[in-house]
Amino acid sequence: MTSLHSRPVTVRPRPELQALMQTDRTLDPGITLPASWYHDPKIWQRERWPIFGSNWVHVAYDHQLRNTGDYVTENLAGWPIFIRRKDDGTLSAFYNMCPHRAGPIVFEGEGCSKNVVCKYHGWAFNADGKLLSARDFGAEAPDNMDLTAIQVGSWRGMVFVCLNPAIAPLHEWLGKFPGEVAGVPLESYRFHSKSVRHVACNWKTYGDNFLEGYHLPTTHPAMSRDADALNYQVLYKGDPRWNIHTMPPRDESTFGVFGYFWPTFAFDVFPGGFAVERWLPRGHTHSDLIFEYFFDDNAEGVEDIVKFSEEVADEDARMCEHVQRNLDAGNYATGVLSPKWEYPLAVFHRMIRDAIGPVDCDER
Repeated sequence: MTSLHSRPVTVRPRPELQALMQTDRTLDPGITLPASWYHDPKIWQRERWPIFGSNWVHVAYDHQLRNTGDYVTENLAGWPIFIRRKDDGTLSAFYNMCPHRAGPIVFEGEGCSKNVVCKYHGWAFNADGKLLSARDFGAEAPDNMDLTAIQVGSWRGMVFVCLNPAIAPLHEWLGKFPGEVAGVPLESYRFHSKSVRHVACNWKTYGDNFLEGYHLPTTHPAMSRDADALNYQVLYKGDPRWNIHTMPPRDESTFGVFGYFWPTFAFDVFPGGFAVERWLPRGHTHSDLIFEYFFDDNAEGVEDIVKFSEEVADEDARMCEHVQRNLDAGNYATGVLSPKWEYPLAVFHRMIRDAIGPVDCDER
């Protein structure tokens, strides 16, 4: 099959982002995105390809794909996809769509399938997506009836996909970010547990929430007692796509270091472990907030750490749903951003604007 999109799209941050990323917090970061951008389905359609189709998005883990034929599915911003382990040990990924009549190759979730066969009409493909057999079709199948492959890559046990074939491979795309977390022994940690919250908010609402520490003393009082939230910092290292968050620890603090990578990937570092925190859009009205926890075999207090993190996640989800209802209500247009605390939102919002391009007045 031919590509669904012929024009490559990449995020090209504007030069003024560099000023917002500096340490001078007297700069005015300006106003927020319009409220309509958080609930308008037209904006959602404008966002899908340049933001979620043309960036690497974390969707799975190597431990879910240990054996030949193991697969994991995902609905990536409305595009059903699946990742599969081939018999040579490498990963392949495709749209979960048979070119015959759009049937699924695998059903949702994860499992193992030794053969790549459409569940609907039984068309068979090889491990690289090439059509092998159009079962009882009654004629020779047309040309170009292969599965549509997508880019897939693994970094430190985490599996990412990118739908746009024009985007650089994963390890190149990550830039200098891997060096920033090289000291975190991710490979020595084992998977512990996973939680998923179906949150009634736009993906940007949760992104805004993650990117600032201004709300911690009022939304997360226990977290603010655990570490010094009044000295929370978001640090940029020259690339507007990612940042590192720090809070000065108190005695035996659970929280202290967090990280973010555009568009919806984050991590939290704990004593003896870490959590991946990601929020995947389910249309323009909901997001799945996913936490996956990993710990060293000798880590202490694991259940208490997870419980504490889950309580914070509940607080965030509740607040974001309230904010979303107010954004939807129609009596709020734009807000203002704190130069001390909310400059990361100005960077985030500029990247969104740059990604989707000019918007007509009726879409603002």
